This record gives sequence, structure tokens and C-alpha cells, in this order.
Amino acid sequence: MNMRWMKILLAAIMAVTIIGCSSNGSGSSENQEASGGTGGSAEPVEITFWRPQADEAEDQFYQEAVKAFNEAHEGKIVLKMETVTRGNSFAYEDKINAAVASNTLPDVVALDGPNVANYAASGIIIPLDEYFTQEELDDFVPSIIQQGTYNGKFYAVGLNESSVVLFYNKKIMDEHGIVPPTEIDKAWTWDEWYDVMKRTADPDRGIFGTNMINDKGEWMTYAFEQFWISNGTDIVSEDGTKAEGYVNSEQGIEAANFLKKLADEKLFNIDPTPTEFEEGKAATKLGGTWNITGFEAYPDLEWGITYFPRSPKGQVTSPSGSWAVGISSNSKHVAEAVEVVKWLTNKENSARLAKAINVPASRKSAFESIPEYNELPMRVIKEQVTTVSHARPVTPAYPVLTQKFAEALIDIMVGADVKSSLDNVAKVYDQEYARNFAE
Repeated sequence: MNMRWMKILLAAIMAVTIIGCSSNGSGSSENQEASGGTGGSAEPVEITFWRPQADEAEDQFYQEAVKAFNEAHEGKIVLKMETVTRGNSFAYEDKINAAVASNTLPDVVALDGPNVANYAASGIIIPLDEYFTQEELDDFVPSIIQQGTYNGKFYAVGLNESSVVLFYNKKIMDEHGIVPPTEIDKAWTWDEWYDVMKRTADPDRGIFGTNMINDKGEWMTYAFEQFWISNGTDIVSEDGTKAEGYVNSEQGIEAANFLKKLADEKLFNIDPTPTEFEEGKAATKLGGTWNITGFEAYPDLEWGITYFPRSPKGQVTSPSGSWAVGISSNSKHVAEAVEVVKWLTNKENSARLAKAINVPASRKSAFESIPEYNELPMRVIKEQVTTVSHARPVTPAYPVLTQKFAEALIDIMVGADVKSSLDNVAKVYDQEYARNFAE
């Protein structure tokens, strides 16, 4: 099997679901389109766009965005959107890979952030640098550019952003006289957060110091890579070619040992119920903005937000990443496809999508029309997204990296040796990269 097809198959098996990113709903496939006029002798250019089905609010946003695009470009471009069912985790990716094999990709394709490098390396999407001015690029939050860039070229534009913060139960904090930080330069260190957990954990009342295991899959990489970054390293090199000396570096082992200490002391529940924090059974919670909507169902919950805890040696950082759009290598109308990509990710639509699904915007300017992000508690999210957020590693071998890293963290949290677990991640990843992606 040649290298190109190995890369494509890796994309097909990739089990990446950004926690809280709502582009993973289920339902029947449907075409959403609005007819464009002819406005002259020439027929309008037809641009096709695929995206996975999401929840009702997100699907409604896209239907309205497509309708508005077609009205604004009547007689010139008609955008046809196909919303692909996600009856299983791989249905959308399977459709993409079938289209790759038959050269029938749509003009514009939605893709999950960690897939950018794989799609770019496989030739599924094309670079977009020449179509964006520096001023346009500068309006995106930095993590959007990081996520969308592979080998120095910009391939995919983020539709929205995401972030993980430390939620806290105000009643429990007040009970113990704890005042969480409200300024980013005063964010709790790991040691300070550990002390908070020790003070607030109450086994007799069934209260844990924190809730931080959303699931045992992609969440493990999405959320916990930040402990490595904050401690001055990462789980792979910046160019994505090597994990040895990164995931298992001295700083990486320190990060894993901190998480292991929390597990050993049972300061969090490794198998929590979905609403543990909401029910008052955890004093703090590492979670995303998508959790906020669910808090509304618990009127007795008084919650606040503070920053992602930082290493005593390093700076505040936080997870980021979400779905993006790129232009496929099969497109015969790149200029018109660029118009679609820019429309879907412009200031107005960035703000509308952020409001619709309760996530941070991908553009700095979009926050101007979302005033709630200027005040606490939401200000914490905006500060993280615009100043310290860090996307997951941009590497075509990401599927192997995230699987092995998640497995290692779970093993460590239930008692496995830290160094040998991380050494295995480095070994497997480096072998995979060398075998299939090294030049």
C-alpha cells in the first residue's frame, strides 16, 4: 500500500470527536440549498459543500447561512450544502474517503481540526494562503491559524473555537473561604489547584475535588495535552515528526505524575456520572463552554469560571480546536469556493455560530457583537481563546498519537508506570511517522 493511501486510510479510521463540538449529531442526510437566479445568459457556478449533521441549532445556522449566501450571490454562484448523517462515528469520514477514491469530492469540505494535517498531506484539500490577506488572517484567533496550518501553508479556516476552563461550585468555594482567580496572571498553579481539591473533597458527602474525565477517548488528548504544554514541552515536536523526548520528556513525566497523584488520592472520579458537577458532587470541573447550556437544568447550581490551571514552571494555556472548512483538490471553481469559505467564516457568521451553539468565536472581531464575553464569568473564556489557547498537534499521524496518548493516560491513572507508559507512546508514534510520513 503506497504512502498516499495509507494517509487517507488513517483519516478514515480517525476517531476524533471534539468534546462539545456539536458537529456530531445524527439523523437523515438531506440537501440544503436555495436556488440562485440566472441573472443573464451564463448559468451561475454551482458550489457543493459537505458537512456532518449536528444538533438543531447548528443545522439551522448553516441553513440560514447558505440561504443568505445564495441571495447575496444570485445569478453568480449557487451553493448546495449536503448535510451528512452521523449514524456512526465514521459515517462522514467514510463518505469523504469514498469520494477521494472516486475523485468526487465536493468543492468545500468541513473537517475536524486535528484532521487538517492528514487531509493536507493526502492531497484532499488545497492551500489557501494566496486567497487571504494578512489582515484577514490576523483577525482569526491565533489557535485557528495554528490548527489550519501544515508545513507552513494555511489549509483550513476554523468555523468556531472551543476552550476548556475550570468551573467551580460557588457554594462549596464559599463554604471553605476560597476565592478563585479572576485575572489570568493569577491563575491557580497545579499545586494551588491541588490544595483546593484537598480542602473541598469530602468523601463522607460524596464530593470530589474535581470532575475532569469527560470520556476516555479524544478528550484525553484535547484536554490533558495542555499539562505538557504548560510545563514547557508538548507531546510531539513542533513539526510533528517526533514524540521521543517530548511526550516522555522530564517535563512530560512531571505532568503525568501530577495527574497520577490526583488519581491515586481519589481527588476525582475516574468513572463519573455525566452530571456529577451539576449535582454538587464535585467542587471544580475541567469542562468546555458547551457545558454551560446544561447548567440551566440545575437551578440550585451556583457556578463560576476560572482559568485552566498552569504548571508552577510555566504559563497559562488551554485547549482549543473545532471544525473548519477547506477547499478540495477536486474543485473546478476554486475562486467561487473561496467566496463560500470566506462567507461561512466572516465576522458576522462567526458571531452567529458562536451564539447559536454557545462556543467562542473564531474571529477576534466577532467578539464585538457578543458582549457577554467582556464580563465575568465569560471573560475568562475570551481571554484564553484570544491569548493562550493551543490547538492539538498538527501532524498527519495524529490518529495514532491521540489513540496511544489517551490509552497511556488512562493506564497511568489506574496505576501503570508513568515512564514506561509514555515511552511506549513515543515508540509507537515515531515508528508510525517514520514508516508512513517521513520524506
